[in-house]
Amino acid sequence: MLQVHVRVASPPLLYPCYMGINIPTREELIANKLDPRMLARHVGADSLAYLSVDGLIQAVKHGIEDRSSKVGHCTACLTGKYPEKLEW
Repeated sequence: MLQVHVRVASPPLLYPCYMGINIPTREELIANKLDPRMLARHVGADSLAYLSVDGLIQAVKHGIEDRSSKVGHCTACLTGKYPEKLEW
């Protein structure tokens, strides 16, 4: 029997991005509405899994020399931890 397994090469987007991507509300993000099991069922797949935040950071850092203390990655839309205090 044929099976379909979806693997997403990114962690799920869970939070708005105020740093340059137009994602104004959490309600617009499907990962906030459906867990991976439910989303797999919704798209007709047998399973669905995302890359972890740590996995993404390691993949992006691979081959980059750390020449500055300012080397880093914004993961706010993935973790909800914004690098700057937001004053709205």
